[in-house]
Amino acid sequence: MTSLRPAPLAASLLALGISIAPARAQLARTFVSAAIGNDANDCNRLTPCRTFQAAHDKTFDLGEITVLDPGGYGAVRITKSINIVNDGVGEAGMLVSGGNAGITIDAGAASYVNLRGITMQGIGGSHGIQFNSGFALTIENCVVRSHSNDGIRFSPTGASNLAVSNTLLADNGGDGVLVFPFGSGSAKAAFNRVEAYNNKGFGIQMDGASTTGAIDATVMDSVAAGNAAGGYRTLASSGSTRLLVMRSVSANNGSGMETGGGTLRFGQSTVTGNKKSWVQSGGALRSYGDNNIDGNADGDPAPPTTANK
Repeated sequence: MTSLRPAPLAASLLALGISIAPARAQLARTFVSAAIGNDANDCNRLTPCRTFQAAHDKTFDLGEITVLDPGGYGAVRITKSINIVNDGVGEAGMLVSGGNAGITIDAGAASYVNLRGITMQGIGGSHGIQFNSGFALTIENCVVRSHSNDGIRFSPTGASNLAVSNTLLADNGGDGVLVFPFGSGSAKAAFNRVEAYNNKGFGIQMDGASTTGAIDATVMDSVAAGNAAGGYRTLASSGSTRLLVMRSVSANNGSGMETGGGTLRFGQSTVTGNKKSWVQSGGALRSYGDNNIDGNADGDPAPPTTANK
């Protein structure tokens, strides 16, 4: 008779009372469901997870999380390249509380993160999205509202990129979006069809006061309205901060266009109903001379112009 003996390593583990179980493989595409999801599942199509965090942890780098049905999926800390996608199944997102951020991004220097169709609703949460590290963050068709601080805070310490489109930033306690690199961090940012309403800070702000790096940003076809501090603003210290605002609206804010350092240029835009049409306390603010500036409480003084070639 042939006897079966455990391998030496297996025998040692068994002797110590340690069970041997196969490792659970990660998937390139995972799924979440509020209706049938369970975080003990493997997050496959027929056995989805319940939360974004569980799905993130079971997804390969460069993989994708797909939302199957509407519901709340909890906060998530992202540490890799990943896509989180809701393509029209209904509202999918999270209620953010406890002074935390809804989505925190602590990814590698070469990582890409894409968010589509997600709602981040604050109920005592600090930020909707807090970006600390990664190469690129793309936000599309999202809603970020009612957080105690900024809706989106983009604070890289390296060279990072931000693109936001078709997104609502409303009723936040700070800025709608704040680009705020640290140290030698730098940022390139693009905003297209972004709406920033009723935030207590600025609608869209580029703040280079804490970096020696550069900020280069563009806002196109967007609206900043009802923001207590102002619509669009730049700041800079030893680095350079440049913001171009085109075909956009700044209405009923504290200030329409404002620079405390850096350069803010705007053209083909409407500035109306603001307490101050524009403020320049440092840096350079320049109009291309083709804007509609009227109905502001300061009497609509003409801003400095730059050549429109």
